[in-house]
Order: sequence, then C-alpha cells, then structure tokens
Amino acid sequence: MGALLRTYGAPLTTVIVLLVAVWIGGMIAAPLLTMGERSLVYVDRNDDLSQTNNAINRLSRDIATLAYDIEARKKDLADLNEAASSPEEGSGANSGSGGGFMVPGMSVPSAGSRPSGGGASPAAPSSPLLPSFGGGQGGERTAESLTEEIGALQERRDAAGAEMAALKEKQAQLIEAAASAPRYSVQNYSSIEPLHLKIFVKTILYATLVTAIAFVVCYPVAYFASNLKGALGAGAILLLLVIPYSINELLRVYAWVMILAREGVLNSALQAFGIVGANPPQWVASNNSVFLVMAYAYILFMMFPLMNTLGTLDRSQVEAARDLGASVWRVHYRVVLPHAKPGIAMGSIVVFMLSAGVITVPELVGRGLHPDWFSQVIYRRFFDTGDWNQGSAYSLMLLASCIVFILMVLSAFRVSIREIAR
Repeated sequence: MGALLRTYGAPLTTVIVLLVAVWIGGMIAAPLLTMGERSLVYVDRNDDLSQTNNAINRLSRDIATLAYDIEARKKDLADLNEAASSPEEGSGANSGSGGGFMVPGMSVPSAGSRPSGGGASPAAPSSPLLPSFGGGQGGERTAESLTEEIGALQERRDAAGAEMAALKEKQAQLIEAAASAPRYSVQNYSSIEPLHLKIFVKTILYATLVTAIAFVVCYPVAYFASNLKGALGAGAILLLLVIPYSINELLRVYAWVMILAREGVLNSALQAFGIVGANPPQWVASNNSVFLVMAYAYILFMMFPLMNTLGTLDRSQVEAARDLGASVWRVHYRVVLPHAKPGIAMGSIVVFMLSAGVITVPELVGRGLHPDWFSQVIYRRFFDTGDWNQGSAYSLMLLASCIVFILMVLSAFRVSIREIAR
C-alpha cells in the first residue's frame, strides 16, 4: 500500500483499491458464495412435497375442465328447453334429422317425399346421419340425458374438490415439516451419480493429459526461440504463434471440426494419396481429437511462461555442462528444466484449469461421439434439467480439484506463488 501511495498518490490509489475490491467482491467472492450456498441446499424433486404439488396442479386442471363441461351441458340444456317451449321450432327440429348436426350440402329425406322413379315411399330415418357427440342413445340429446350428465360431472367435481382439500392439508403439513428440517446439508455432494463421478475422475485425467501434451509441444519451441540471437528471430516465432489467435476461438474450433470430420480436409488429403479408402475414419469419434484441439487452443498459455523463464537462463551453465561431458538429455534434466520450473508450473496451472472447465471444445468437436467431459455434465445440470443446486455442487467440485492440482504442482516443482508471479 505504501508503494502505491508513493507511486500514484492518495486519490489514484484510492480509486485502484476500490476497483480491486469491487472486482474481487462482486466478480469472484459473491458468485462463489452464492454457488456455495446453493450447493448446500438439497432439492429432492421426487419427495412427498413435490409429488403433492404435482397432484394438486393436475387436480386444478381437472376441476377447471369439469367446470367448463358442466357449464357447456347447462347451456345445451337451456337451449333444448327453449326449443321445446316453441312448438314451431320444436317441430322443425324434429322433422329433420331427429338430432345430431347436419353436414352442409347434404339433404335429409322427409317422411312424405317419394323417389323420382315412383314406388313406395321410404320411411323417415329413425336416427341422424351423424350422431351428436356426447348425446344419449341413438345420438339424441334429451333433457334427461343432459341432466344425468350434469349430475355425474358435478359428482366428479365434488370428489375432485374433496381430494384437493385433502391434498392441500397434506401440502401444508409437508411445508411445515420442510421448514423445520435442516436447511443445509452435503447431500448434493454425497448423492452424486456413479456415472457422473466416473466422468469427473476421467475429466481430471483428460485435463492432465492435455497439459502434458501442451508441455511436450511447447518446450522444444520455447527452448529454440530462447536460443536465437537477437530479438528478430524470437519475435518472428512469437508472431507466427500469435497470428492464428487473432481469430475467434469458436472459429478456430470449427476449423478443426472441418479438418477432422469424415468428409473433412484430412480425410480428403488421405484419400487423394490413396492412404484411406471410400470409408475413411471418423477422427472426431474419440477423445484424441478433443486433446489435439485443446492443446492447440491453449498452447500459448504454456508457451509464453516457458519462453519467459528460458529467456533468463545463463547459457554459460549449459556450455559448462556440455564441457563436462553431459549428454543433451542430462543437460536439459539437470540444468534447463530446473531453471524453467516457475514457467512450467505457471503454464501447467493455466492449461489444466482451462482444459478442465472448457465446454466449447468437447461440445463442438464430435459431439455425442466421444465420452462426456464433466463440464458438459455441469452445463446440462444448469440449463437442461434446471437443477442449479446440484450444478453448483458439481462446479465447486471441479473448482476444488483445480485448487488441489495447483497445490500439487507448486509442491512438485517446489516453487512459490511469488516465484511464479516474478
């Protein structure tokens, strides 16, 4: 704090401290605390209270439907009584089809009509051409049948109402019991499904493998660039590495998808040279393609720390080791790698954390064709099933594993945070 005050003065230092406090509190601490609180609240979606709520919702819909049917039958009964009270309308209604509804353009023969060819007069039809839906026998809707239907529907509505009252009483008891029960528990962590636990362990191993691949690829390039005399050579290598990253990450991932697809660039080239036949392999159907794309996506996060530390290596130490007869492997093992420990630790931490939590690469590269990553499971918990409580628990599990990995790396390389920051 004293150095900040001496360098920037009191007003600017105050602004910097406030911005840092807002950043740490609002962007890091508050979301983590909220996620931690949610992870300790277990929501059982198949318990008695949830089932009772679902049953109440279903009964509410049934009661509303029954009330609508009762009102519809009452309206039909009123129309029928009104038609029966008018002789002309009643006779007109009965002289036609005898019930039901007419199809436009279709005529119904009356009792006194005769066919054009002569002969006996056919009898009037005893039933309608199309019966009325929900009517009585023969499709006719009489006052008695409508009254019976209304009575039956009212009985069903009353029974549903009684059942609704009992369920609401049970709901109140369950809510009271849930309110008195402990709010926080670790059940979201202890009830993790065996399949998800297996995916979690595999994701940690996958992220470790991606970190190892990135180191194997970056170390020779970083050592070569650090040995170049003058800034021009190292600058050219850095420029070649940075240029692909001027493109959006999603576009880079989709580019790899087009390269590794069954009809992609790689298989087209192999078919042109006659290496594969008409049925080329599907490279995206395994995690190997995911490892490759991830190593490419995060290679700079391993490259820059390595180049930074190897650039400070005293070349006289390497020459002295060679003069003493050390082989190339021994020079790197005893001289170069110990000096590059802070850079290796920093690069490994960043690449591991990015690989363990990434969702774009495993979701886009061969989606559904390779084993799931734990980040995909977390995504589905949050956005597919809407279980934010268990999704928070899964997220904190992944965060805890990353913290453990960081501590293990710092312990294995015997470096401190101060050395990494330097």
